[in-house]
Amino acid sequence: MRVLQCVPSMAGGGAERQLTYLSRELVRPGWDVHVAVIQGGPNETRLDATGATVHWIRAFGNHDPLILARLIRTVRAVQPDVIQCWLLQMEVLGGLAAILTGTPWVFSERSAAAAYPPGAKTWLRVQVGRRAAAIVSNSCIGDHYWQARAGSRVKRFVIPNGLPLEEISATLPATDAERGVSADEPVVLYAGRLSAEKNVETIVRALHLVAQERPVRGIVCGDGPLAERVSGLIAELKLADQVRSVGYVSGLWGLMKRANAFVSVSFFEGNPNVVLEAMACGCPLIVSDIPAHRELLDEGTALFVDPNRPRDVADAIDSVLNDPAGAATRAQAALARVHAYALPRVTERYAEVYRAIAASARH
Repeated sequence: MRVLQCVPSMAGGGAERQLTYLSRELVRPGWDVHVAVIQGGPNETRLDATGATVHWIRAFGNHDPLILARLIRTVRAVQPDVIQCWLLQMEVLGGLAAILTGTPWVFSERSAAAAYPPGAKTWLRVQVGRRAAAIVSNSCIGDHYWQARAGSRVKRFVIPNGLPLEEISATLPATDAERGVSADEPVVLYAGRLSAEKNVETIVRALHLVAQERPVRGIVCGDGPLAERVSGLIAELKLADQVRSVGYVSGLWGLMKRANAFVSVSFFEGNPNVVLEAMACGCPLIVSDIPAHRELLDEGTALFVDPNRPRDVADAIDSVLNDPAGAATRAQAALARVHAYALPRVTERYAEVYRAIAASARH
């Protein structure tokens, strides 16, 4: 089988990371994997290590009208059995390239309905998605979005994100010296995109409440359109000594293993990669009470909070720090669930989808 994966960039997000995991696992048993990508980024090193053939699509900006033509040229050169398209730009342009070359293709849904406000881009995305051979969502809530939009012709599958469990297990906790914290200082961690739906400002405000009553070190990992706003809020609340925004971090698993709590209070998610990674690292979890988190966790594995109330988040942080034994029990229960997300198992489910739609196209 020859598969072409199309993705806009190798940025530091969960979708880009999942693409590298999937590509690596498919290459190992001998699949011929190709990746068409426009821009580099933090996950580029992982992509290079997959063994996939990488095709860089030259572009002068995101709206370069020649991107589609270059993608079509790449598809014709590679002649894949199946194409999979990731994230908005490639969901549209990669999908169009597949349609125009008569290649069966997979639309990859990574989020939920709230991510797609009414507008021309959302309308176009749906129209192209309806022409896919299959839509693979990484969550039930993502699949629900397409239930009323895809039509009966398009096959739909739910395949969660995969985890390299052996690699995560072998990672050592970050040392206090590496992260600039003292040995007895509790660490509260956030990692992810700094954008509106991730609700990072509520985490900062919650840490402000906690820091008024006890020592705490907050570490915010990630980048995005609200990076300056988050840094400004930290300065405004005079939290520079307690909370640091450190940008994209490559050694996140080690930091999760050192942290006393991982906080994710997003307003919506698909299948949140960093929450799964925190589960695999045995880090106690505080999460917003949303359907995506409920798909993964329950009261026996995490503390759930109202994402609109910093006081609720602060109380949950205090609960974790005041009851480390209870937090550890929940973390171990969450860790026991991650075997369902082992990469070989997830990869085989993708392989079954690829084989089925390629066979259907041949017939």
